[in-house]
Amino acid sequence: MDLEGRLSSQMEDYLEAIYHLCRERGVARVKAIADRLDVTNPSVVGAMKKLKNRNLVFQEPYGYVRLTTQGEEIAGAITHRHEVLSNFLEEILGLDHETASRDACRIEHAVSLETVRRLRAVAEFIEREPQIDVDWQKAFKRFYGDYMSRTSK
Repeated sequence: MDLEGRLSSQMEDYLEAIYHLCRERGVARVKAIADRLDVTNPSVVGAMKKLKNRNLVFQEPYGYVRLTTQGEEIAGAITHRHEVLSNFLEEILGLDHETASRDACRIEHAVSLETVRRLRAVAEFIEREPQIDVDWQKAFKRFYGDYMSRTSK
């Protein structure tokens, strides 16, 4: 089993938060990580110890947090899963952005790489297949409305 597979969903969330903060600001600070994840500073400090023990982050004493090369690879893969799932839920299933993002965050920790690949392929197929002349979002919305009226009785 690879290292990514052994990380808890919480540790993955920390890596993803650090990844985004470093992309946005160049570095991450404990307080910024805590704010992004809506956790306490001591929770972040504890998580940083675990991630440092796995050589996934560097942290200067009382200072900046950065991802190691391995940490960045794992965080990038987590972010990719989130983006694919969020896009599928929003663009294909028609969920609002907030719901799609929140649900993608929950799903990203449990879904396999192969499932992510196939969801991405389905989304691209629907968008790009020239022989299929269907507005998938409109057709699915109509189908789903009919489906709900049939099944909610």
